[in-house]
Amino acid sequence: MRVMVTVEARLIKAPDGNIYGKGPINYYFLRRYLEVFDEVVVLARVKEESRVNLKKLNPADGPDAKVFALPYYLGPWQYLRNRHKINRLVKRALSDADAYILRVPGTIGTILWRHLYKRKIPYGVEVVGDPWDSLAPGSVKSVIRPFVRRKMCWELVRQCQLASAASYVTEYSLQKRYPPGGWTTHCSSIELPNDVIIDEATLQRRIDRTNVKSNSCWKICYVGTMSQLYKAPDTLIEAASQCVHKGMDLELIMVGEGQFQPQLKEQARRLGIADRVKFLGRLLPGKDVLEQFDKADLFVLPSRQEGLPRTMIEAMARGLPCIGSNVGGIPELVNAEDLVPPNDPQALAEKITSVVTNKPRLEKMSRRNLQQVQKYRLTELTPRRIEFYEKVAERTEKWRRENPSR
Repeated sequence: MRVMVTVEARLIKAPDGNIYGKGPINYYFLRRYLEVFDEVVVLARVKEESRVNLKKLNPADGPDAKVFALPYYLGPWQYLRNRHKINRLVKRALSDADAYILRVPGTIGTILWRHLYKRKIPYGVEVVGDPWDSLAPGSVKSVIRPFVRRKMCWELVRQCQLASAASYVTEYSLQKRYPPGGWTTHCSSIELPNDVIIDEATLQRRIDRTNVKSNSCWKICYVGTMSQLYKAPDTLIEAASQCVHKGMDLELIMVGEGQFQPQLKEQARRLGIADRVKFLGRLLPGKDVLEQFDKADLFVLPSRQEGLPRTMIEAMARGLPCIGSNVGGIPELVNAEDLVPPNDPQALAEKITSVVTNKPRLEKMSRRNLQQVQKYRLTELTPRRIEFYEKVAERTEKWRRENPSR
């Protein structure tokens, strides 16, 4: 059986004719579907580029996995200009698969969902985020943001209610707002290989290093997109500025890239902390990012929206103390005392200060984080994920037997 999976990732077609991804959507990710299905077809935006640095990219297709390319667009206005062509291609793509899994929320998943709904074809959903939070005020600069926010939330409710099977990246957070209508499970998209999770001896070295720090510089790490502001790097820079002006010696390490990076650099300059904020750009997932976690003293992710943040889980796997906002799945990862409201730089600055001045608390955070991430080991997640795929395949096969002419 061939499964079609929708993703919101923007992929790249290189001059060699192959398709690559910058982020977590790559062939390694797609192989998980091949544990149940014979082939996987990815429905995604693809941009042709004449000059690419293949060292910063990962193959997105491979044996038994291919990409069905849709026109590349960025933002709502570019989508509107391409919507008729995209809709025609998605309709044509239906015949390229036997079963369907929508990674939602997302425009591509919603377009495919409309075609499936009209034909009463069963599908599964993997709920990986929350449009109510991702399109909250301040996250996206667009006059149509409020309308799109309400529309996407309504669509996601319907998609979950009508799905034959649903898998959520959170244990309970997303389920409350978007309840399933059929069989359901929870399974993070993040799977941690054993070598990513540090051992007790390495954790103790981190704790010992923290205990000898007194007046030295505290390294605070952020990893996230700068294409939009829903990860709230602007809030973190404002909070860092307040910490510095109150006498704290810190260095803010910003990993990520996107259209708002120049604006964020200007914000740091305007606040007088440009020399304390280092923009490293995008780093390859894996070793390069983990090295930044290992050098840091604190990881901060003050997101305006989240599903279940991969970067925070990886930071926790390195025994790094973490502060986050109380949105999405973040409260499932860290204690309530380590959370702050979104869009509140003053509260974030106070939280950072209270944490770094309390070394017993830092040690407690490190130990708890390392314990908490054990549930994201590959061996823990695989059975639930396979069960979800099997439910989609089983219910699709049943529907096809009952509707042989469709």
